[in-house]
Order: sequence, then C-alpha cells, then structure tokens
Amino acid sequence: MFSKYYFIVNPAAGGGKHISRLVEVQNFCAQQNVNYEIVLTKAPKQATELAAQAARRYEVVVAVGGDGTVNEVGNGLIDTQAALGIIPAGSGNDFSKELGYSKNIKKDLQQLFFGRVAYTDVGLLNNKVYFFNAFGVGFDGEVAAHARAFMKYGRGFAGYLLSVLSTLFGYRFHRVRIAIDSHEPIDKDIFFVAVANGSTYGGGFNVAPGAKINDGFFNICIVDKTSKLYALRQIPKFMKGSHVNLPVVHILTGKNINILADDFLQAQIDGELPERSKNFFIKILPKKLKIIRP
Repeated sequence: MFSKYYFIVNPAAGGGKHISRLVEVQNFCAQQNVNYEIVLTKAPKQATELAAQAARRYEVVVAVGGDGTVNEVGNGLIDTQAALGIIPAGSGNDFSKELGYSKNIKKDLQQLFFGRVAYTDVGLLNNKVYFFNAFGVGFDGEVAAHARAFMKYGRGFAGYLLSVLSTLFGYRFHRVRIAIDSHEPIDKDIFFVAVANGSTYGGGFNVAPGAKINDGFFNICIVDKTSKLYALRQIPKFMKGSHVNLPVVHILTGKNINILADDFLQAQIDGELPERSKNFFIKILPKKLKIIRP
C-alpha cells in the first residue's frame, strides 16, 4: 500500500453530485493513516499542472471525475514515478472501467489502496497531446463536439446517444487517406475512424471490442460512408460490439496511424476536443503510464 495520495477533483464532473462523497474519501484515508491532500480544480486544464506538481511529492495522484479529468491528470503524470488512480465521478467513465473501477466508492477506494501497480499504453496525437482511451475523427468528433449540449437531458450514455441521433442527419461524409504502419495507404470516404486503446467510449459504446490497454497496439475501427438510415439501424450493434461483422466496418490493428483529410475535421480524444486539423498522426507509447488496478 502507498502512503501518499493526492486527489484532484473536478467539481463539475457528473453535474457536481459526487462532491458530497469526498467525506468518504477523507474518512477512508484517515482510517488507513495515510498522508493525503484533496484539491478542487477551478479551470480547464488546471488538473494537468496540479498532477505534474503533485507527482514530485505524492506516490499516487487520483483523478476524481470523468474521462476528461482522467485525461488531464494523466497528461501531468507522463514520465513521472507517480501512479494514476481514479475515482469515477463523471458522465462517461469508460477508461476507469478498463482499469477495473466500478463507481462504487467503497470498492474503488479499496482498489486505490490495495490494488496492484501496472502500466498502460498511451496514445500521442500529433506529437503534442497524450490520450488514454480513444481517438476518433469524422462523425465521432462531431458527436463529441455536440454532446455537451445534450448532457442536460441525460448524462453519460444517454446524453451521448442523443448527440449521436442529432448529429447523424446533418452529418457530411469526408474523404481521407489512412496510413497504418508500413501498409499501403487507404483512400476512402468515411463515416468515422476510431483509434482505440480501450474498448468502449461515449459512456459505453463498444466500438473496439477486444482492445487491450497494455498490448502495445491500437485497435482501429474504420466505418465506410453509408446511408444515414443504415447507420441509424446499426446503432444497437455499436452499443453491443457486434458491428464488427458489418460489411462497412473494418477492424485493424497498428502502432502508427496517419489520417490525412481534404477538410479541417473535428476529432475527439477521451471525449475532449483538440483543434480542427487536416492531418492527424497517432502513435502508441507502450506501457508509458503507471496505474493502479485490481
């Protein structure tokens, strides 16, 4: 068990309803007689700076929030000796599920204090920004851009699904060139391309079933241009992971992926929105981040 824990809390995560659970965190830390500190973020991206500073003094830095908070905290821990822990408190929490966290505060605290140290692969976008769960571009990115507007109607999967339905009918397909490792580039009109380290995102869409966070490879899901009515009918399959058998879906693996588009496209990484671009270079960094898992 570690003896020093630093909790970075996003007070807006999950609509702020989890803030009251911090008393349970404090009580548990006191029972275990560990050195701990809890800090609430006040601005976007502040968690990255706080995590980088805390990594010099604490053994475990805990992201209390959703996938966006995990992304910020994790970006601050790259190339440090601190381990990433999570208390899921957001609307999606997909990456925390990959690590075995449950959203049961008592079970998650037990994992934080008595789990084992492991390492996860990390994605790097355009040699600038790290991500941990998934990158997506095309329809995927546009859904993420619109999702925030629907969170007032339902958080997590429900809000994401509403954004999917709203975005679908106004969506314009895009022509891209996809190069994976040393293979011949692929030129096609796409619905979306997902480059996944974890298997699910969007609050539970099983886009990359079989993806593993420590195997040194991305699972890549390429979905061809298709009719919007056909895409609408296939949504349940993307939820369950059975879309992999559809003729418009191609599942590949790779370590280095370059996506070149004719237009400036919106992408998403761990649900966050990088700047629009025509060129996305994604590479995997094997076992780059220390984590706590069962």
